[in-house]
Amino acid sequence: MGSVSYLDEGQKADEAYQRALRYLGFRPRTQKEVEEYLKRKGFDRGAIEKAIEKLKGYRFIDDRAFASSWVNSRMRNNPKGRAAMARELRQKGVDAEIIDEVMESVSREQEEAVANGLAQKYYEKYREADERERVYKTAQALARRGFDWELIQRIIRRLT
Repeated sequence: MGSVSYLDEGQKADEAYQRALRYLGFRPRTQKEVEEYLKRKGFDRGAIEKAIEKLKGYRFIDDRAFASSWVNSRMRNNPKGRAAMARELRQKGVDAEIIDEVMESVSREQEEAVANGLAQKYYEKYREADERERVYKTAQALARRGFDWELIQRIIRRLT
């Protein structure tokens, strides 16, 4: 009787693993995202833990690699400030230590270059507005993207 429950437990872990692989097939995910997905699908804690362990063993889940890739992608495709990217990673369940490590890879110069490019884009977009409103709207757009106020002020001074 004991071996049957063990088989059932193993089968559930295998099923959770297969489900997680399909979920990971769409895009990389954090460990927390996969755990929550499997929980929503009705798997118990034991099956989830075994599936996660196996996924990590094969490096299908690697929060450090995920965070690094996420930040690189953000810098290229949807630029945001360091604070905003860190917040997004926290929401995805990435450990604070990993976030700090990955955010150190983004230099202040890189962040400033990205913010400067965005500022020029927004400043041009609002060219019909008077100068004061144009500056205000550009600064607000950068703030919404998570850039710190000190950086925004430096960039605005350069623009005007």
